[in-house]
Amino acid sequence: MVKRYRLDEVAIIKEGKIVPREKYFTNVGVPLITAEDLKKLMLNGDIEQLPKVNITFKKHFECAPVPAKTIILTKANLKDKHKYIYQCETEICIANDIVAIIPNETIILSDYLFHFLRWYEMNNEWHHLYHIPIDIPMIDIQYKMVRILNTIQLLLKNKEPLLTVVEGLPQHFDNFSLQIENHSKSLHHGFHQAQNLYDDMLHKIFKGELK
Repeated sequence: MVKRYRLDEVAIIKEGKIVPREKYFTNVGVPLITAEDLKKLMLNGDIEQLPKVNITFKKHFECAPVPAKTIILTKANLKDKHKYIYQCETEICIANDIVAIIPNETIILSDYLFHFLRWYEMNNEWHHLYHIPIDIPMIDIQYKMVRILNTIQLLLKNKEPLLTVVEGLPQHFDNFSLQIENHSKSLHHGFHQAQNLYDDMLHKIFKGELK
């Protein structure tokens, strides 16, 4: 059974209000993420390296953190096919150039919504998020779908480190450079196929074509 909702019916959408100022940062606290930081995280950055907000900043500037599994986007590039979108693994605070989407996981899994938003093409400003229609299957069906999508994404996430290691092998094994080069080409082709599979799965799932 599939039911259609508006995004604001199944998730809380929060606009960041904080303008980052270094004097409010500390080594201990809740990480604060800006649009620039989000770009770095998309390149496998470490969220623990972000500046953190201290208790005084939270008190005086009403810095409400968002929980783990929140999905965050930059306000500026939602129309871009390669929009920056990230699912945080820990509690964070969001700056004024970030939008946070906190799903009601009794209705929609954070992972399911994350993949949906990666697929969905946004044609308007970030306020359009409230009115996005989304067809949501039962939770057990969502689990099955995200298990497949997450597996492919995990493979793709390890693409660059693996290719870097393989392509650096000839300097250690001169006699096997040709074989290693062929193996590298096969890896590139395999990852390309995995990306195509992921894109195809997104289309079929969210267009309701997956049987």
